[in-house]
Amino acid sequence: MDAFAEGRLIGDKGYIGLGMLTPTRKPPGRNLTKQERKHNRAINQVRAVVERVIANLKTWRILHTDYRRPLSTFNQTIKTVIALHFYRIAL
Repeated sequence: MDAFAEGRLIGDKGYIGLGMLTPTRKPPGRNLTKQERKHNRAINQVRAVVERVIANLKTWRILHTDYRRPLSTFNQTIKTVIALHFYRIAL
């Protein structure tokens, strides 16, 4: 799982060639190998979690209202909300 090291960007097939970790496209004339399917599944499992978090942020309208705390605490507040969400879905 070194590929998922901190700082490594993960994207969908639209980001192929931009230095991101992306799924493998199906080559013309053949199916994906077992290893390529395993690679795609690992990337998509990580991306699915991120997509659900983004959907929940939109559903809860967290980012819709004004931030009512001191602006210097914004980064820590967002990190805490995300951490609590991941903790909740891990239970």
